[in-house]
Parts: sequence; C-alpha cells; structure tokens
Amino acid sequence: MKIPDLLENAIEEKLKHVKLTELKQCASNLSEKYMYQERTGETLLNTEIEAFVYAIMRMPATYGAVYTALKNTLEGINYEIHSVLDIGAGTGAATWAISELLKTNNIRCLEREQVMLELGKAFMCKNLKLKDVSWQYIDIVKDNLDIKADLVVASYMLNEIKLKERKNVIDKFIKSCNHILLIIEPGTPEGFKNIKEVQKMAIDNGLNLIAPCTFQGVCPLSDSDWCHSTVRMERTKVHKILKDAVLPYEDEKFSYIALSKEQVDSTGIRILRHPIIEKGRIMLKVCHDGNIEEMVITKKDKELFKNVKKKRCGDRI
Repeated sequence: MKIPDLLENAIEEKLKHVKLTELKQCASNLSEKYMYQERTGETLLNTEIEAFVYAIMRMPATYGAVYTALKNTLEGINYEIHSVLDIGAGTGAATWAISELLKTNNIRCLEREQVMLELGKAFMCKNLKLKDVSWQYIDIVKDNLDIKADLVVASYMLNEIKLKERKNVIDKFIKSCNHILLIIEPGTPEGFKNIKEVQKMAIDNGLNLIAPCTFQGVCPLSDSDWCHSTVRMERTKVHKILKDAVLPYEDEKFSYIALSKEQVDSTGIRILRHPIIEKGRIMLKVCHDGNIEEMVITKKDKELFKNVKKKRCGDRI
C-alpha cells in the first residue's frame, strides 16, 4: 500500500523549499524526543519544520493503519456514514484514508497543535475530495466536545495522554459518535492495554464490538499478550533518507477497536499472529468467537489453504 499520489505530490512540493540536511537533523531530534521523553500530554512539536518531518515519517504508517482498520470496520456494518470527526487529526493522514473509503463531504478535523493543523490544511488543498474538510483547534483534554458525527476516529492519541485523563477523553469519544467509534493505537503491549481500557468502557456503556473482536465480551488475552494488525507501506524516497532505511517498505503494527451503538455481528476468526507457513500446512493462533485457539490448515482444505496463505496478522478468515 502507498499514500495517495496527491498527498505524495504535496509533500514533494514542500520539499523544494527545505534543505535536506535541516530535515535530517530535525528527524534525529524528534526521534530522540519520542524515544526518551516521558509522555506527559505536552506537545513535542513546536515548529513548522518539526510538523513537516513528522508528516514525512508518520503519515504513511498512520494512513495505512486507519485505512486497514476502517476497511475491516465497514465490512461489519450495514448502514451509511454521512459525517466524520477526525480527533487529534495531526497533519490529516486519517482523513486522507477515510476519504478513500467513504463518500462524504462532511468531515471535520480537530487538532490542538497549530503547526500540525496548518500543514494538514495545506496538504488537503491539493485534493478536490478534501477541499470541504473543516479544521478546528481543540484540546480534547481541556475543552468540551460539543460536536457529534456518525463516525468518530482517534488514531495514535491515547498513548500521548496522561493516564489519569484518559477515561475522561474516552468518555468524550463515546458521547460524540452517533454510530461508530474507531480508536487506533500503536501495536505494542502498552498500546493494546489502552485498547482494552476502551473495550471495557465501551461494554460498560452498552456499545457493541465490531472489529477486530470476534464476540461481544471482555478480551480473553492475558495481560502478557496483545492483539495487533500489520500493514505494509511503501516508503517514499525522502522517508527512506530520514529513517536511514534500506528496505523500500515499512511494516506498521497497530492495535485498534471499532465500536457501534447498533447491534452488529462480529462472529468469525481473527488471526492474532503471523501465520507460520510450512510445507503442506499453515499454523495459526486465532481468536474464534472469544476463544484463543491454535489452528492447523492443510492442503486438504484446498480453498481455505489458498485463502489463508495470503492472510496476515490481524486479518479475518
């Protein structure tokens, strides 16, 4: 998967006005910040160049994660989405993904970092499908959220918010959605811990689980285990340079949960780990209707074997 050509072109156009050496130094500084600085809810991005470097390095992965999670979500519902809230929109990667899957001109991006907000708006000016997207400054921790939408998306946000403030923020998410709430976090044990917290609050509030869960109940995974999906994203030339990368792609691991205020059928089989493919058989760890199971599929199951061979961690069978 790759980011849309229009977004890639917008990034390349802005690259013409910035020195590569300056970008590389900024990328190195940002990496250290995100690796070593404690998450306090305070901003780590203060300048236009920092926002631009962040966009180059993180927009592809965020785009891929949101696209994949939303695609899985839409497969589990049978009603239309007419309005969208992208909360903590950053430079707009989630909205670019949403616009590829939904036909709606009622999308609102909420962001608290002015440099991110302005850059996101500038990128979207290059896309006619996104020309009507509205941007609004809001601090989801401090401000009231008096806006509602059919679909509310919050990607890679909770891990940046202080633990004591998360429940209040999640409650705002739930109250702001008319139909669907989609939350995406890093595909790490810590990220999945945030997702499990959302799941518990959702169940307590009578919401239904759409994906990736395969039943309506508390996650059966132990605290030492975690559920995540992966998406492979094509790297741009400048992305490779800033990350000192050799491979032409990166695999983004993410955890997510999609919730509905309507009844849904989430039954099925979800792959929890990358399939182990051996000669004549495929071994899987799966979540099947709320049970963690080990599956072995052989060539005797011709169609199933052929289908599963193409699947990845996080896919549904």
